[in-house]
Formats: sequence, structure tokens, C-alpha cells
Amino acid sequence: MQNDSDRLPVVDETAVVDDDAAAACALLACVQATVASPQQLAALLHRLSNHVNRTASPDVFRVLGEAGLSITQLKALFHLHEHRELTVKDIASRLSMSLPAVSRAVDGLVQRGFVARRESESDRRSREIALLPEGRAMLDRVMAVREAALVQFASELPDAERDALHAALLPIVERIPAP
Repeated sequence: MQNDSDRLPVVDETAVVDDDAAAACALLACVQATVASPQQLAALLHRLSNHVNRTASPDVFRVLGEAGLSITQLKALFHLHEHRELTVKDIASRLSMSLPAVSRAVDGLVQRGFVARRESESDRRSREIALLPEGRAMLDRVMAVREAALVQFASELPDAERDALHAALLPIVERIPAP
């Protein structure tokens, strides 16, 4: 005669199937819960961007003040860096500003030796504006200040978070075309 301890346990096969289904549902719920909407990601990126901008702004404004540059002039330098040569009209359009305002900004950049102005070959009434090495050096100074703020932010992250952020950003950044 067998006692209760000698018997094999009875397995309810429907319970195993139910457990598998429950585990699959839990996994699906977990995956769905971790997929961020574009709005959620944008909100986090916005918050991070604002933090970095607030951190870098005092130094950026110091660099601009030392050079006697306005934000408009800095934006014009960035556009010229991206597009090599632009007309004053093109810059005004890209900055959504009036032609006279951009013309004054460009005059200041020419006076500081950051850009060169020449007559357009295709339209003698138009002037082509090109970034000079001194203008590129100014952009490098501004970018170095912003990068220093990003390095400071990254250095404050725990190693695991920094590694995870690096792993997440790397494939995204690799798809961004170089300027």
C-alpha cells in the first residue's frame, strides 16, 4: 500500500497552458508598457535639451559677448557652415527675418572677418556670403562650450545609465548625415 508521500504529483495540464498564456500576456504587457509614444519621447528629449541649454547658455553668451556677436549673427554663421555660400536673401528666408535686418547682421560679420561678401556671378544685384576660417573658429568655440555642458551632464550619470544611453543613441546618431 502506498502512502500519500509515495505518489507522483498530479499535473493539471490546463494549468500549465494557463501559466504559459499568463506569462505570455505578462511579457506582452511589459513590452507594451515600455514602448514610448513619440510624444513621450519628445517630452523627455525636450526636457533634456532645455537642461543642456540652461547649463551651456551662460558660457555661450559669454563667448558671443566677447566676440560682439548677436544670436542672429550666430544663426547666420551656422547656416553658412551648412550651406557654404548663401545670399543675404537666402539667409533672411532661412531665419524668417527681414532683408534689412539680416543685411545689418551680415555687415557686422564682414567687419569682424567672419564672412566674406562677393558679387553673385549669376545676379550682379545679389551678394554671395561665405564663411571664412575666423567664422568657423567662432562656431568651434560655441560648439566647444555646448559640448562641455554635455560632457558635464554625461559625467554626472551613473555608469550603467551612461552605457545604456550610449547604446540607445549610437545607432540613431550614426544615421544622421554629417554637415
